[in-house]
Amino acid sequence: MPIVVQKYGGTSVDCRDKVMQVAARVAQLRQEGNDVVVVVSAQGGTTDSLLSEARTITPEPAQRELDMLVTAGERISMSLLAIALNSLGCRAVSFTGSQVGIITDTRHTDARILEVRPHRLVSELEKGTVVVVGGFQGVSTEKEVTTLGRGGSDTTAVVLAAALNAERCEILTDVNGVHTADPRIVKGAGLIEEIRYDDMAELARFGATVLKEEAIRFAEREGIALAVGSSTDTTPGTIVLEKPRTPERPVVGLSLLREASLVEVGAAGSSGAAEALASYGPAVRFVAGRSEATVAAVELDGLPGARPVSLICVVGPEAGSGETLAAVVGTASEAGCPVSAISSSARAVAVALPRRWGEPLVQDLHARFFSDRS
Repeated sequence: MPIVVQKYGGTSVDCRDKVMQVAARVAQLRQEGNDVVVVVSAQGGTTDSLLSEARTITPEPAQRELDMLVTAGERISMSLLAIALNSLGCRAVSFTGSQVGIITDTRHTDARILEVRPHRLVSELEKGTVVVVGGFQGVSTEKEVTTLGRGGSDTTAVVLAAALNAERCEILTDVNGVHTADPRIVKGAGLIEEIRYDDMAELARFGATVLKEEAIRFAEREGIALAVGSSTDTTPGTIVLEKPRTPERPVVGLSLLREASLVEVGAAGSSGAAEALASYGPAVRFVAGRSEATVAAVELDGLPGARPVSLICVVGPEAGSGETLAAVVGTASEAGCPVSAISSSARAVAVALPRRWGEPLVQDLHARFFSDRS
């Protein structure tokens, strides 16, 4: 039978009615003759609530204990969904990340997956059982519970799809797909039917929360197409793949990272910039050279001496062109918005700007690049 991996976000399972809706959809998929693996996140708000509770005890809880604590959220979701499926007559079993063989490195709260040993999962699928997996978690090479960082359930779904050679991997959430901009900011944002891995990864890197960048990069390496859609209906959403089958627009989409910082990492031309950048690790979003200094835009807040900024990213086949760069800078200038730093590549341009300008400039840029869709 073909194997389908589905991932449901926390808002899709945050009450009894939604759990039952998801269960009915999964049971129907199984009835249609598919082997089904479901990855679930913690119910909406659970992880933040658990972290807040820990910090009422101490401002700096032990990282190992935080992992033990927050994985309880996914265990609740997976158990409830398995209970719901069984109540509908669809045989199901729930497993933690460690029980399905997700092996990680030893880093707590932001571990990386090293390998997957899905023997137990495969055994259950061969019996016709739907397997419900708690996302966001694994077990380290030292047999400790680990978590994969925010959005890690996406990564769980993708790595399981690769390990099982699944027919498809569906990321299902409270939106109907990837849009030309965040529809909560831009009312006229349109659905993107197909988008390249690298474009989607850039949007995720700069604030689009519908998919995690690490999951997209893994899907790209493994050649797994991702279907992003709504958890409440089956209307077509967005396919993330190597190359869209239809002609692309010059600019495909925009994203906004509201809270970032612009920090000086060394004098222009100095050799200390690399060491300074390394101290920020994966929080670095882009590096730009200016006449007086090298600066980095990082997804961190409250850094001493840093300038608080928002970051906007524009992606597409012509997003890195001089014409698009001029359009971005020109739109900002027309609005009276100062641009603090710019970085560009072949298919993307990113700008740093004062935070109060983030949403207004996204709206102006969307109107400029997608006026024919409004």
